[in-house]
Amino acid sequence: MNTTTSTLAAFTLACSLLTPALAQNHADHASHGSAAPAPASAPAAAATAEAVMTAGEITRVDKRASKLTIRHEDIKNLDMPAMTMVFGLKDSTQVAQFNPGDKVRFHVQDEGGSLTITRIERAE
Repeated sequence: MNTTTSTLAAFTLACSLLTPALAQNHADHASHGSAAPAPASAPAAAATAEAVMTAGEITRVDKRASKLTIRHEDIKNLDMPAMTMVFGLKDSTQVAQFNPGDKVRFHVQDEGGSLTITRIERAE
């Protein structure tokens, strides 16, 4: 194999291994609506943000990683449009309670650049 072919093969392999890792990075979504963060002295705003629940449907459950893939409506507290995303669970024991197809209501927060579900319940 010549040098050009070897280089092209190595580049192709590197791209194929890197693509899934990049697809799971949702930290960029966490900046939606963060142009003017609420002041720390606004407990009423924090209480309102905590109360915001988003409707969605679970499309995939990753029990080993304690993650749920959810097709969700707009996430108001993060000013994020409707889409399908992977979320981690703050309480990893909750992952066993859900299955693909379950309708849920959940609250998600940006915790250090990672979007984490802090509260989740079955939708009625």
